[in-house]
Parts: sequence; structure tokens; C-alpha cells
Amino acid sequence: MEIYLDLSRHCIRTAARLKLEHLVRQCLKSPDQETEEMIEALTDFLSQNDFGTLRRRIDLACKSLGDDPAAIVYLDLPDDMLRPFSRLRLGPDSCLLFMGASNN
Repeated sequence: MEIYLDLSRHCIRTAARLKLEHLVRQCLKSPDQETEEMIEALTDFLSQNDFGTLRRRIDLACKSLGDDPAAIVYLDLPDDMLRPFSRLRLGPDSCLLFMGASNN
């Protein structure tokens, strides 16, 4: 599973909360298993992580991206920093959260 977050206007916590709200509205209109799984994963993510530390690491990584709009970096984070996700790919104004062993 992959979840895209737009970080152009918000920090990761707010972007995750906004994505969660969008997914809940979408699920109410047309329920499906994938959307329900993403809702559960984002709910866990928002309740289980230290977003102050995560934001600081993302800010440092963003500085390394420079001005290249195509730059991408995978953050090397401790296992307990992205629960329940396994990996985070960071772009200039976005991030992609990965869940599952195939993305490690």
C-alpha cells in the first residue's frame, strides 16, 4: 500500500489528517476495502508517532533536495518512527508512505 501526502502547504501531520478526512468522505460515498485499509493505516500513523521528531527529519531531508523538482530521497528512519508504515519517500513538496515488506 502507498499513500501520497501533499506537503506543499502543510506539515506531514496536517497533510496526513487532511488525507484521512478525504478518504473517510470517499469511503462514505463508495466503500471499498483498499480505502478502509488506508483509513486504518493513517489513523494508526496519526496516533502512534512523534511528529515533532519526524518533522525535523523531513525538514533536514528537504534541504538536501535542493531546487531540483525531480529530486527524491528515501528517509532512513528508525522502525518506530513511521508506524505502521515501513518507508517514506520524500520529494520537494510531497511524500509517499509505503506499507509492506516489498517496499523495503
